[in-house]
Amino acid sequence: MFLVSFYSGGAVLLAAAGAHEVSREDAPQLHNIVEEMVIASGLGKAPKLYVIESNAANAFATGRSPEVAAVAVTEGLLNMLNRDELQAVVAHEIAHVKNRDILFMTLLLVMAGAIALIADLVSRYFWYGGGRKSRSSSSNGGQAQVVLFIIGIALLILGPIVARLIFFAVSRTREYMADASSAIFTRNPEALASALEKIAGNVAGTRLPVPRLHNRC
Repeated sequence: MFLVSFYSGGAVLLAAAGAHEVSREDAPQLHNIVEEMVIASGLGKAPKLYVIESNAANAFATGRSPEVAAVAVTEGLLNMLNRDELQAVVAHEIAHVKNRDILFMTLLLVMAGAIALIADLVSRYFWYGGGRKSRSSSSNGGQAQVVLFIIGIALLILGPIVARLIFFAVSRTREYMADASSAIFTRNPEALASALEKIAGNVAGTRLPVPRLHNRC
């Protein structure tokens, strides 16, 4: 699952959202905005551009590195924002690529999954392996199994909770960093504030048909 997420997660996410790549002829303004923000950010390579046929107002970036990055925006967002506001949102997504946020969050999710997997293995060992052997084991062996049981229970209860809290805290921090980067790239922080205000008041909402942890503006 890690290998699929690392190497093909972007393609899976774009397919789940129903995104289709757009050429310069189909979306000249969007391409111009992205090129401007690539230059302003020093990213080096422009990400591929995708449009999602949805009235929701949202955008997201994907890709573990700038070389394989992509930015997707919804038709609802394109129709709602003026050029300056759209530029600010695109700059926000470019910042995610520039800061390697997608790779960082992928690794963080793998860490959370590893905690849950270790907890599950320890509990299974105790119940299906160590538990049956405890009758014939020595007292030292029984004590070791009790320790494993306690560790397993602690990981089962606290591990996923702590991992999720860390994920949310780090995710929000990276969002603030992307907002700050957008203001630097565009030199127009008011545009991002205006865009976010419009997005928050959008009747059609912001949710997309993609996995919840990746559905963000």
